[in-house]
Amino acid sequence: HAADAAAAAPLLPLPANDEQLVPTRAYVPPPLRRFAEWMRRLPDTWDQLLGHTYDSLIHKFLREDNLTEAFACFAEMKAEGTAPTASTYEMLIRGCTLAMTRVTADDRGPDRLTLALYQRVLDLWAEMRAARLRVDSYTYVELLRACGKAGQLEAAFALFEKTLSLPQFLPDERAFDSMYEMCTSVGAHDRALDVFREQAELRKSLFAPRFTPVAFTHLMLAGVEGG
Repeated sequence: HAADAAAAAPLLPLPANDEQLVPTRAYVPPPLRRFAEWMRRLPDTWDQLLGHTYDSLIHKFLREDNLTEAFACFAEMKAEGTAPTASTYEMLIRGCTLAMTRVTADDRGPDRLTLALYQRVLDLWAEMRAARLRVDSYTYVELLRACGKAGQLEAAFALFEKTLSLPQFLPDERAFDSMYEMCTSVGAHDRALDVFREQAELRKSLFAPRFTPVAFTHLMLAGVEGG
C-alpha cells in the first residue's frame, strides 16, 4: 500500500537547499525583536548553567536541521520515563513541517518523504491528545502549517473551522497567513477568499487588531485576486 510505504520512509535530514516554511509575522518593533532574540537564546543560557535537558537537546537538533537525532532524543526521553510536554510535541511538529517539500498546484500530491512526515505529525498530535496535554493557539498554528505544506487542504480547513468555533483558539494572523499560503500554493483561490471573508468577520469583533491583515496577507490576496 502506497500510504503505508510512505509512512515507513526514513526520517533523514533534507539537503540544505530544501524549501523552508518561514514563519509569517506582523511587524515587530526593534525593542520587541531584541527581547524575542533574548528569549530565543534563553534555552542555551540555561543549558550552560544547568546542563542539557531533553527538550533543549531536541531544540538544538532541530535548529541544526537534524530531525533524525531530534526523534532519537525524543524516543530516549520517553524510554527514560521523562514525560514530553506540549512544547516538546510542538517543536517536533514544527521540525517535521520544515523538512517537508511544499505541495503546489503542479504536483499530483505530496512526495514520499513529505507524506511520511505528515503522518508523523498526525502521530505526534494523537500522542498529545492521549496524554491530555494542554494545547493553545500556537499548537493549532503548527498543525495548520503542517497540513498546508503537505497539501492536505480538507484537513487544514477542518482544523481551521474548529479553531473558529473555540474562542480560546481563534486564529491569529499566523493561522490566516498559513491558510492563504496553502490555498494559493495548490491553486484553491476560491477557498482563500472564503478564508478572507472569515477574517473580515472577525475584524468586526472587540479583538480587531488580532485579525488585521498584515503585509504578507495582502501579498497572498493579491495573487488570489490576480489568479
